[in-house]
Amino acid sequence: MRPCCAIAVAVTLMSAACTVVPERTDLSPGLPEGFDQSGAAPAPVEWWRAFDDAQLNELIAEAMVANLDLRVIDARLRAAQASAASAGAPLVPSLTLNGSRSADFGDQPAADLDSVALSAAYEVDLWGRVRSARDSAVLQWQATEQELQAARITLSANIAVIWFQIGSSVERLRLIDQERADYERILQLVESRFRNGQAPVTDVLRKRQLLESTRSLQAITPADLGRLRYALEELVGQPAGRREIAGTLPLALPPLPATGVPAQTVARRPDVRQAWLQVRAADSALAAAIANRFPQLNLTASYVSNDAGTANLFDNWLGTLVGALAVPLIDGGARRAEVKRSRAVLDQRIAEYRRAVLAAFREIQDALLQDRQLQVRVGSLDEQQRLSDTVVDRLERQLRNGSSTYLSLLDAQIANSSLRRDGLSARQSLAEQRIALFRFLAGPLPTGDLHLSERQ
Repeated sequence: MRPCCAIAVAVTLMSAACTVVPERTDLSPGLPEGFDQSGAAPAPVEWWRAFDDAQLNELIAEAMVANLDLRVIDARLRAAQASAASAGAPLVPSLTLNGSRSADFGDQPAADLDSVALSAAYEVDLWGRVRSARDSAVLQWQATEQELQAARITLSANIAVIWFQIGSSVERLRLIDQERADYERILQLVESRFRNGQAPVTDVLRKRQLLESTRSLQAITPADLGRLRYALEELVGQPAGRREIAGTLPLALPPLPATGVPAQTVARRPDVRQAWLQVRAADSALAAAIANRFPQLNLTASYVSNDAGTANLFDNWLGTLVGALAVPLIDGGARRAEVKRSRAVLDQRIAEYRRAVLAAFREIQDALLQDRQLQVRVGSLDEQQRLSDTVVDRLERQLRNGSSTYLSLLDAQIANSSLRRDGLSARQSLAEQRIALFRFLAGPLPTGDLHLSERQ
């Protein structure tokens, strides 16, 4: 078929090009107009800076470069970027230059033959198949970028949680040491009363048992503290045990961040944006599969020069232009099956996107609910602790004056120690819940244009 005929047929068929666009449906699940509660000020872009902890900031900055999980995703991101560039290459004509030289050997006079050929090939993207395939690859690359963003947010939250858990463990050790000192002081008083015949030996034994219980706590807590430090070192890409990490437990949490409008807040989350980009990538892949069922027009051109002798090589040229129209007729249903598969993948991505939106909204609502409940619990435990301290102080003075029994003081001290530990655990849980809220509200982090390997 002549090139002009092929082009004429292709132009005639282009009237059906609209059929390659797949059907699209409304993807947005309906969300309420607001969250259950909200703070006044928006969280900083780098949300962990709201805790105003310089050491935590340094650890997270270090992990953003050295964390190995991020580096794995970063490598996938660079691979996806290269795939997108490769998928878009057919949109540009390919050009090839070939050169050869041949020489005869034997009794006859040698005749050298030189050849230079310049060939070009291009597929006329009549139905957008190549562009759709390119768009799908680009969108997958962008989705991987959002996966890296989501991983950064998760990493920063994990580091902050472990950092405060370490601080809580250090504080727990301090409480155990304080309890042990208090128990030893009361034990001396009980032993003195026992020697004077004012207290039975069972009071001494009970106090010694209570004192001994602190030794097991002093043995367990450092082991937990060590595991937390090792886990944090791994997150920053270092071997366990290389550095001393103190950790902190914030005395006052940052204010509750503004939650904004649910639809906007959820849409800016990297995991939701990743799901949306995957929907668009599947949509483009479906368009490419549909377009693949239509004829393809390929243009090839060549420019060849052959001559005996290098001096005349570029004097005699022969050019050809060929247009080839490939019309799929029978393929055993392979193309039709690929369209069905691509449409099913699109349906899957749509369902995953809707699920991601609903899950993101629920996570924020749960975090707000838990945050509010924990604030009430911490306030109640603080008040119980204040009252318990008063009771213990008065019972100890009464015991010294002989107007109270040791069992009353013992029960009060056990309850007081339990309240201290519960209060510490509740404050730690509230800090972790506030971190979770910041994490669920976080949008993309500023990362610049460089990959991790380049920044390393």
